[in-house]
Order: sequence, then C-alpha cells, then structure tokens
Amino acid sequence: MTLLSKKIFGLGFVLLGGLAIAHGGSAGQTWEVLVGSLGVIIGVALLAMKIVRRNITPAGQADR
Repeated sequence: MTLLSKKIFGLGFVLLGGLAIAHGGSAGQTWEVLVGSLGVIIGVALLAMKIVRRNITPAGQADR
C-alpha cells in the first residue's frame, strides 16, 4: 500500500462509521448502528496496524 493509504482509509472508516452510528441511533435503525460499529472497528484496526508496524524493530537490530 502507498505511504498514507492505511491512515487515510482508517480515518475514513472511523469517520463514516461514526456518522452511520449517529444516524442509525437517531433514526432507530439497529442495522445501521451495527454497520457503523463495524466500520469504526475496521478503521481502528487499520490505524493500530500502522502504529504497531512502525514501532516493531527489525530482526537483528534490537537494542542491547
């Protein structure tokens, strides 16, 4: 993936998921709240994967 794609897609999923949750909650649509929750979970997972991957030291270069 390109340099910023995981961050952009992660933030997009979080924002759109949050909007879907808010709209589903006000309209009383349970399925929309579930779809929004799934979007937020996917977005947070993408952002977390990016952070974890950045903080892992390459093999053989661990500090002593």
